[in-house]
Amino acid sequence: MRIAVVTNVMPFPADSGTRIRVARIVRALRGAHDVTLVSLEPGDAAAAASTLGVPVAVEPARTRRALAPVAVAPETTAALWRAIEHWRADAVHLQGTFSAAAAALQRGSAVPAVVDDACVYHVSHERAARVAPTALGRARERMRHWRLRRYETALARRAAAVVSVSEDEAALVRGMAPATRVVVAPNGVDVDAVKPTPPGDAVLFVGLLSYAPNRDAMTWFAREVLPRLEATGPEVLVAGRDPGPELAALAAAAPRLRLLGFVPDLAPVYARAGVFVNPMRGGGGTRLKMLGAMAAGKAVVSTTIGAEGIALTPGRDVVVADRPAAFADAVRSLLADPAEAARLGRSARALVEARYRWEACLTPLERLYASLGRREAIA
Repeated sequence: MRIAVVTNVMPFPADSGTRIRVARIVRALRGAHDVTLVSLEPGDAAAAASTLGVPVAVEPARTRRALAPVAVAPETTAALWRAIEHWRADAVHLQGTFSAAAAALQRGSAVPAVVDDACVYHVSHERAARVAPTALGRARERMRHWRLRRYETALARRAAAVVSVSEDEAALVRGMAPATRVVVAPNGVDVDAVKPTPPGDAVLFVGLLSYAPNRDAMTWFAREVLPRLEATGPEVLVAGRDPGPELAALAAAAPRLRLLGFVPDLAPVYARAGVFVNPMRGGGGTRLKMLGAMAAGKAVVSTTIGAEGIALTPGRDVVVADRPAAFADAVRSLLADPAEAARLGRSARALVEARYRWEACLTPLERLYASLGRREAIA
């Protein structure tokens, strides 16, 4: 089967959650299918093709002002479908709501379209409305949530199938589009590439800070949690680029909050960590940062939102805390008790070894495309 994977991010280098997922999906599908990748983001297509082992085409996306919450220029949609036709694709794998919008899905398309890890981005705006600091900001986010939910509902109903990263998100999609097939293929981790290390003496966060929910998470931590730790407390290491002016100013005023920027090799910072923090208040999906820290055998303190979608048991695999005082208490307690931190890390590592290897997580995609191929053969 020929599959065109369309993505709004160039998955090279694979330095963010979406890029990692796209790269893993391509590798998972290329074994049994003829796969081509079409990127709506400019980038090093030759390096991506060499790394992924598939042809890579670039069709830079153009947006336009329109009533739709995700408005892609008609020229982009036309160019995308020309590329898909050029590769004679039997099916299209659309990564995210933006790629689905770029494809301008229509019911009954001759080429079945699978929308992956999408159609629930409206949840991010609902959560952003809860934590926005001003009434105007809250109103704007509520409007964005309402408009995007209507739009994503239409996309889900037009797709041949929707792939969700958790059972919770799958349930949302089923409620929006009862007639659409929904498959769960969770995010995973390359467990064998991450070596567990004993607890260190620092606090660690890893995440792309240009992603607003990540920046909000660490800004909240710096404002509300860090001051509750002792003045002579741990260093807080933040690995991720583009922190923005507010978080940079907080780090300048708090010497133990260290913004490391992009870190190409996370092994040394994982080794320093006694506790990994995931203070997410927004966003959605399942966080690859959580799975990576768990694979490294780190004790994790997370909010409920940060831990969602992962089949973990609070207290056994990670510590879950939502209020600043409880979050600070959990971090302080684990740093003071390396034996308990090590126990949590071992349990977390065992969970990802058993349930979140990429190979197992993406097996449902192979079953999905095998069934679409059989349907096409019958037609």
